[in-house]
Amino acid sequence: MPRFRITIRSKDREAMLDLVRVHKVQVFDHGTRHTDADGYSVDATAQPADIQKLKAAGYHVEQHEDVDEHGKKRQQEVGKGDRYKRPPDRG
Repeated sequence: MPRFRITIRSKDREAMLDLVRVHKVQVFDHGTRHTDADGYSVDATAQPADIQKLKAAGYHVEQHEDVDEHGKKRQQEVGKGDRYKRPPDRG
C-alpha cells in the first residue's frame, strides 16, 4: 500500500498533540510549526486509509508525493559498483 508525504494542519494545539498521542501518526521533526493564519502544521507520512481517518477527525491534510515511488526513482540515480576500487594493472 502506498505511503504519502503529507502536511497536517489544525488551529487547535491539543489536536496537533493528539496526532501522536491518539492517532499514532509518526511526524517528521517531532515539532509543529505555528503560523497565525493557519494555526499549526506538521509534516508526516501516512497511508490513504490513515489520511481519510485524519480528515474525518477534522484535520486539514495536504497530500504530496508517494514516498515509496519517489524513493525507487531516487535509487536509480545511485551508481553501480565500487567507484573507489582501483582498475586492474594492464602491464
